[in-house]
Amino acid sequence: MDETLVRGLLETALGDEPPIGPLARNSLLAGIRLRRRARIRRATGGAAAVVVVAAVIPAATGAFGNGSAGQRPEAPFSVPKVPSVPTGTAYVINSGGGTVTPIHLATNTAGKPIDVSGEPVALTAAPDGKIAYVVSGATSSGSGASSDQTVTPIDLTTNTAGKPIILTNPEDAMAITPDGKTGYLMNGFPTRTVTPIDLATNSVGHPITLNAEPEEIAMAHGGETAYLAVAASTEAKPGSNVTAGGVQARYEFVPFNLATKKLGKPVNLGRAQPEEIAIAPDGKTAYVVSQSASTVITVTPIDLTTLKTGKLINFSTKPWPKAYYGQPLAIAIAPDGATAYVANSISSTVTPIDLATDVLGKPISLSGKPGGDAIAISSNGAAAYVANQPSSTVTPIDLSTNTAEKPIKIGSGWDSGFEAIVTVP
Repeated sequence: MDETLVRGLLETALGDEPPIGPLARNSLLAGIRLRRRARIRRATGGAAAVVVVAAVIPAATGAFGNGSAGQRPEAPFSVPKVPSVPTGTAYVINSGGGTVTPIHLATNTAGKPIDVSGEPVALTAAPDGKIAYVVSGATSSGSGASSDQTVTPIDLTTNTAGKPIILTNPEDAMAITPDGKTGYLMNGFPTRTVTPIDLATNSVGHPITLNAEPEEIAMAHGGETAYLAVAASTEAKPGSNVTAGGVQARYEFVPFNLATKKLGKPVNLGRAQPEEIAIAPDGKTAYVVSQSASTVITVTPIDLTTLKTGKLINFSTKPWPKAYYGQPLAIAIAPDGATAYVANSISSTVTPIDLATDVLGKPISLSGKPGGDAIAISSNGAAAYVANQPSSTVTPIDLSTNTAEKPIKIGSGWDSGFEAIVTVP
């Protein structure tokens, strides 16, 4: 079955959903945005903070071609060989408390929370792993009460927060160029902008207005291009992801040339909502994880040289076991580029994917606790760390056995908002 037919079937299913009123739709989108705006951003030595690690992905035979949907493979999933002890430190935001908490990965122990300005919504780290940047919204509560939208730098050698950078607009996410010199802030609604920050001087540049509403952002390895998931401008009403008929707009994956400040040729992603973009360690392939209200859940590989989509990895085709169903909010790729891990917040599982064969591994249960909101992998590939907002915990996963370990308690209550986590060496 070719890609065009598959996407047509998926979009027909989505198109059958009844239109809903503007108030209900806006409330739904607001809720999705609040959960989506804080994203996992990870950095490893000598790599771009959002997506890059210093490794080479094995060639995936047949990964790009006729683009057929990913049926449940018959071949068994092979658990990768990885080091037994994770190295480095993880950092997780606490939106309700206005803090960032370090976790020592060798011992799985949480350190003293770091106070930051405002309400943290996103977190990324510089390529050298020495500085993290916390994107925050204005808030009147918590230790970081602030009337400003800010980006707060954190010195990761001392775990101390620097002077907040004041922003004009609220921002949803941030990506950093591989040379560590420039950060790019993304805002979908209401501004539809990408805003540069000079990280040497911490000065904010002029916002670049787009003709489409960005949902996610990732940085190319070369630093000349950012990749955006956007609501297609030809369908979506201004300031909305919805068509004039009240149906979910089509989404696209679009390269954004940072020199010319222009959007390039779009890649059709269908009507499922993009949740995150992960780029393979060799920089050749992007993986977009998407969801919809109809449980149509996919991971779409995109060849970044040709901008062609590969075989869709489908998470919701019957008669798959119920454990495979879920609402993926995050995806992380192992340092060797061989395996991706998709966190599902509804089913509270993490599903491994062999990227060479598209074989799905058995979903890893997060001990029955609600969670799976963000995921990061240690720099040596030994363990994954899953942020769980409802239980205010971070769950380590031993990737040599694909088993979840005892959750690490970080805060308390739903207001903690652990939806962004990074790891550094």
